[in-house]
Amino acid sequence: MDKDIYFLAKEINEELNKNEKVILLNKLDQELNNNYEIYLLSNKKDEALQNYLSLKDIYGDENEEVKKARNALKKAKEELNNHPLVAEYLKLYSEVRDIYLEINKILLDDFKGGGNANGNESNCRRIPSQKIRLSRR
Repeated sequence: MDKDIYFLAKEINEELNKNEKVILLNKLDQELNNNYEIYLLSNKKDEALQNYLSLKDIYGDENEEVKKARNALKKAKEELNNHPLVAEYLKLYSEVRDIYLEINKILLDDFKGGGNANGNESNCRRIPSQKIRLSRR
């Protein structure tokens, strides 16, 4: 059955909003935004980044101060990313991103090269809804 692109996009959005991984990711996002410890770690990483970039602009890559600043940035990023809540978020974010990439692939494959895999004209407006299945796991 032909579906209008708007209604297909709405349907996909509704299904995504029901997906357990998307729901949990949104919940984790809120927790991250409300966690003071993560706020401090994020600021520490941002300050280390600014310091590194400033020193690099002035002295270049091989300066000892730049190398120390690079190591401090690396350490600050590791501290932030190794926080249990951030680590959980990043893992789940990757899984949800894969869902979006799969949807993108399904929806946009017909646009590549002006035709479909059979060399026929694109049927981009005729996307069978059964092709788009979202796991709710």
